[in-house]
Amino acid sequence: MAVSNGANVMEFEVLGPMRVRRADGPSQPAGKLQRILLGVLLTRANRPVPVDVLTDALWGERADRRAAQKLQLHVHRLRALLGAPTRLIFDSGGYLLRVLPGELDAERFESLAAEAVTDPALARKALDLWQGTPFEGLDVPLLTDEARRLAETRLNLLEALFEAELSAGRHLAVVGELGALAAAHPLRERLHALLVRALYRGGRQADALAACRTARRVLREELGLEPGAELRELEQAILEGREAEPAGASPVPAQLPAQARGFTGRERELAELDELTPLSVITGTAGAGKTALALRWAHRTRDRFPDGQLYADLHGYGPDRPADPADVLAGFLRALGADGAALSPVLAERSAKFRTLVARRRLLIVLDNARTAEQVRPLLPGSGSCVVLVTSRDTLTGLAAVNGARRHELDRLPAAASLTLLRELTGDRVDAEPEAAAEVIELCARLPLALRIAAESIRDRPARSIAALVEELADERARLDLLDADGDPRAAVRSAFSWSFQHLPAEAARVFRLLGLHPGHDTGEQAVAALAGTDLRTARRALGQLRRANLVEASADGRYAMHDLLRAYAGESAGADDAASRRILGWYLHSAINARAVLDPHARPMWSDAVEPPEHLPAFADRDAALAWFELERANLGAAVRDAVARGFTTVAWQLASALLIYFYSCRRWDDWLGTHRTALAAAEPLGRAHMLNGLGVAYDDLHDHERAIACHLEAAELFDAEYDGLAAAWNLNNLGVVYDNAKRFTEAAACYEDGLRRFRALGDPRGEGYCLNNLGDVHRQLESFEKAESYLRAAMEVHRRAADTPARRFTLCTLGDLHRDSGDTARAMEAYREALEICRSLGESWRAARVQARLGAVLHSAGRDGEARDCLREALEVFTRQSDPEAAEVRKLLAEIG
Repeated sequence: MAVSNGANVMEFEVLGPMRVRRADGPSQPAGKLQRILLGVLLTRANRPVPVDVLTDALWGERADRRAAQKLQLHVHRLRALLGAPTRLIFDSGGYLLRVLPGELDAERFESLAAEAVTDPALARKALDLWQGTPFEGLDVPLLTDEARRLAETRLNLLEALFEAELSAGRHLAVVGELGALAAAHPLRERLHALLVRALYRGGRQADALAACRTARRVLREELGLEPGAELRELEQAILEGREAEPAGASPVPAQLPAQARGFTGRERELAELDELTPLSVITGTAGAGKTALALRWAHRTRDRFPDGQLYADLHGYGPDRPADPADVLAGFLRALGADGAALSPVLAERSAKFRTLVARRRLLIVLDNARTAEQVRPLLPGSGSCVVLVTSRDTLTGLAAVNGARRHELDRLPAAASLTLLRELTGDRVDAEPEAAAEVIELCARLPLALRIAAESIRDRPARSIAALVEELADERARLDLLDADGDPRAAVRSAFSWSFQHLPAEAARVFRLLGLHPGHDTGEQAVAALAGTDLRTARRALGQLRRANLVEASADGRYAMHDLLRAYAGESAGADDAASRRILGWYLHSAINARAVLDPHARPMWSDAVEPPEHLPAFADRDAALAWFELERANLGAAVRDAVARGFTTVAWQLASALLIYFYSCRRWDDWLGTHRTALAAAEPLGRAHMLNGLGVAYDDLHDHERAIACHLEAAELFDAEYDGLAAAWNLNNLGVVYDNAKRFTEAAACYEDGLRRFRALGDPRGEGYCLNNLGDVHRQLESFEKAESYLRAAMEVHRRAADTPARRFTLCTLGDLHRDSGDTARAMEAYREALEICRSLGESWRAARVQARLGAVLHSAGRDGEARDCLREALEVFTRQSDPEAAEVRKLLAEIG
């Protein structure tokens, strides 16, 4: 039964036909697609499943452009089936199904199976949950993979159960079940061995010998292999009429170390390892849990290797010297029964003897913490009957290229699995402080090593809250000290990182340190070259070395990132380096200036002598490319402004914030807009303060906070006049007029526009002149002086035409649409709006397009064309809702009126 303190408890059954049992009775998923959707969500319970993963599972290659919309419909129906809408939510780009502990039969089965290795009663209780083939009738790769994994767990449990039954002397009682299982799984050598032992110990010698020979024939015909040591010894014992486990048999090593407590969250990786290959490499960053994963898989599959399991820590990274392959081979050979005194001192001869001894044996060999491919190669068997599992912080590319290894990249733990691990290690304290626990998880970068150390800190301080630990971990300078398990170098995050760092080539080590000074979390090759003051080729080579050492994470789009703990270690190693910080901040500033120029080539040009431009800057072919770069680097650009202020580069800070203004305005990034400008304002000199106040005034006006906007523009006006920046002063006057305009203070607005118009004309700035003419026309429109308004607007259009300023034309076209709408000429209003809309779309301006669509939709409704109006308004509402625009409320109201 499900375990929960809430009333809304339900059970999910996937170990056979899928069923949902609610408190008010069973509820069967209707139709195959709904069962697939529920099945995929259950396999990833409590984790967001991306939309593309779900659409691929539901429709595969048949998915069309409407797949995401159709998915929403199926999600809606599934919510109705569950009877609890909050169970299935949209979160972090995917759909998340909340499943409480004990509600999923597969979870209960695996939990019981883990405890039931030597307890027949508990094992049968787990097996009673099995109702058939998991996810029965759903032939979707995601679900068939999960079904295969669950079936493997069931077989392992059955083998453990029958081993326990035989140990209890119930030989003949289990013969029938074992015989059926061996027939159903003819390649499962362990089942054959158990059946033979049951028959032989039960006094059925002839049947036992026949079962031996049946197993040999099947293995030869299907796999081309002889049976393993256990079956061979059993057959020999039967023929000789002696005990089934004779003394003096070939040693069966069982060298696997104990598993770590609280292992969780690696179902996909375990399933991948289940697809047996002769040589696999688990690679990942320090502390990611590579050894824990290897040992978890090795323990749960040890019955697949009846001739034993060998294990060696190769000490590739750590306080000890890397293990000599010759010494490792000596240990392996002795474990396999070789005379240690007779071993050759020559590595090649020991390696050859090892290959001879393991030929045709079914062995698992775990080589943990390898440093290089050269350290591993002498330890590889020559027979495909053995499986080798290697763990390393290095990607060991050579093993893949030369030896055909399959690499398994181990990422950091998902947040849900991290919480499960923390709960397992600390008990119910996590549930008492869920928000603090979530913060601990992120501060530990979701690294199992760091989480285990943090858990011990929580356990050791029962009187202190988890929130108190969060406060301590929040200090980056102290975080690595706190994640140090009482000075044990093998259980300290800093030590784990240092062992990787010490093996780096000099240039890669330098780039690693400098990455600790990068203001953001991910970056590209050009920015790294600027940070290091080197060429692209050198930067690319260093990043490749860091990637192979798993000291940076590389994404498919060529970006590189470090998690926060590695960043803290890198920054600690780098110390203060103002030259490097100035170089990377200069790269962001000059890149943003170039992107701004492409977004709006008619805007006032920007330049900066605050910092030298680096050699390598991104090139922007068009507006879309510039917007894409701003979007990609958005978090880093905000971090760069903060970093510039913190390091005293105040001019860089306000100039960078100024360069970002046009992007923020185009994409309605209000939080970033306000954050960067406020940060730079606090430290800027007078001219910088004026630019930041002007930008804040525009933002506050957009957010309908007119009083604060006016105050910002008035203070900026005084500073611009004092600093003799005439063009900036004129634009600030225009922007102040816009605020007065929006506040319905038309007299003050017109005065600002007229003053701005005089200044722009004196300075010879056609863009500013056109904007002021447009804005004066709009004031007179609102005062219902329609002729005067049209005169100003036609003059504005002529200025835009002479300047070939298409972006400015869209503003005046929209204003003309407003004028014709208000004067009752709906046909001309629609024409103007549609032309403005076409320009907005050609420029990729979704928000401005939405503003025009809202106006056009209202005019269409007034003309009785409600079908077209509804389409326009719905498109506008989608954009406004996505960007949290206050205009959304008016659009919803109008849509409700249309019906």
